[in-house]
Amino acid sequence: MKGRRSFRATALAATALTVIAPCAIAQTTDQPAGETRLAPKPTLEEELVRIRDMMAVQSMRLEEAEQTIKRLNGLVGQQAARIGTLETELGMKKAAAIAPSVSAGHGVYVVQAGETLYRIALNNGVSVERLMRENRIRTPQSLKAGQTLIIPGASGGSTTIVATEPPPPTPSFSPPPAERRVASAIAAAPPPGSAQGPETPSATPEEVGVRPEEGLNEPYLALASDVGGILTPRGTLFFEPELDYSHSSENRFFFSGTEIIDAILIGVIEATDTDRMSLVARGGLRYGLTDRLELDGKVPFVYRDDRVSGVALDDGTEFVRDQRGAGLGDIEVGLHYQLTDGVGFPYAVANLRAKAPTGEGPFDVDRNAAGVELDAATGSGFWTVEPSITAILPTDPAVFYANLGYQMNFAVSPDERVGAALVREYDPGDAIRASLGVGLALNERLSLNFGYDQSQFFRTSLLIETIDTTSGAVLLTRARQPRVTVGSFGIGGSYFVNDRLRLTLNTSIGATDEAPDMRLILRAQMKLAD
Repeated sequence: MKGRRSFRATALAATALTVIAPCAIAQTTDQPAGETRLAPKPTLEEELVRIRDMMAVQSMRLEEAEQTIKRLNGLVGQQAARIGTLETELGMKKAAAIAPSVSAGHGVYVVQAGETLYRIALNNGVSVERLMRENRIRTPQSLKAGQTLIIPGASGGSTTIVATEPPPPTPSFSPPPAERRVASAIAAAPPPGSAQGPETPSATPEEVGVRPEEGLNEPYLALASDVGGILTPRGTLFFEPELDYSHSSENRFFFSGTEIIDAILIGVIEATDTDRMSLVARGGLRYGLTDRLELDGKVPFVYRDDRVSGVALDDGTEFVRDQRGAGLGDIEVGLHYQLTDGVGFPYAVANLRAKAPTGEGPFDVDRNAAGVELDAATGSGFWTVEPSITAILPTDPAVFYANLGYQMNFAVSPDERVGAALVREYDPGDAIRASLGVGLALNERLSLNFGYDQSQFFRTSLLIETIDTTSGAVLLTRARQPRVTVGSFGIGGSYFVNDRLRLTLNTSIGATDEAPDMRLILRAQMKLAD
């Protein structure tokens, strides 16, 4: 009996817990945040006071951080001003020291903070290039505040000294990312009691020679080397290795600005299909003799691979011949003289180029009994002299250029037997060459150029001696080839790697039937001495 009562009491207690527990949980879950049995829910007024107190504490902390930033900005500004003053004093001392040794007609100038090389040249009436040559400045970006410059052409050779210098802009001190985010929030939503957010300095110091004034950028471009440009500074030596690839499918073969004669033009064979490829590796040197006179030279090594299909005119047999040649090409030298400084008038450069027949010419290669070449020639076989003039007009951010020249090709007397004919004289004919284009600076390192080149070759002639098979008489015949126009469109780019290395890539596509189908030139310009 006692056991039954105990069981009933246990069952009654379990049933009571089943009913009471959900109610207790529901009451606990529905209790508002911040309200406990000991602390009742705060009123709206109390909650508003609590939030305002938190914002006041945060505002005080931000004001302390802003005062620290302003104090650091002031310290940095004082240090920057002191550095600028010391640089100016040092520059004036240097200028005063070198003034007695400056040549007559030259002046001395101390670079101020925020100035660019182009602005200094413009204010003193000289070109940027001449200013760089006189002071042996490699790049405009290397200009520094306090640097002493020699100004060519300044009256009386006096020293230009600036007495005062405006204080440089106060650089801003950047707080950590977390503080920047908080400061932005304060600026967007100012604390109670303030009309606007705190003022933050935002001026940025300008690097001398790196950030030129708006609208006064002077483009520094490397134009196509065949055209010529602003000359190498005095005493500077460049080494210019180069790879030149070209492909042509025409009977008349124009190579490096001259025509290479072969059995097709002599009249020994009649070609039906030609496929010509040439690869030239050149090594060149360029040296500045004076500020206006430059000397350069190129030594080429030529590899040629020609495939010619045709018919022999003596017996009418068809043939396909692969002709290859490798060896020294025609060495060339050039002189360039700068006529103008580009002030109020485009830059003008007079050029004189000469090419010597150092390569194996078309009358030097071995031939078979029919007179067809067994090897491909690596040279023209005659002398070439070409005077020309180049005009360059900078107009930010582009540079326009044009070149006009007359190529004189000298006749030769090979006295070489080609099949049944004896070639007594070969006159390659002269040519008029012209080119024009534009260079565009994309940034401080990369530039592009677009152009068109055209050459008008006059008629070539051959004086051929043959023997009449019937009478045995000696016959002299002059064979002439018509005039021909060789034109091509070009596009190229130049990349400034560093102060001593520049890479250039130029391509051209034939615009006329006789022009090479495609030409690709990769060149490096390496400074060896300055």
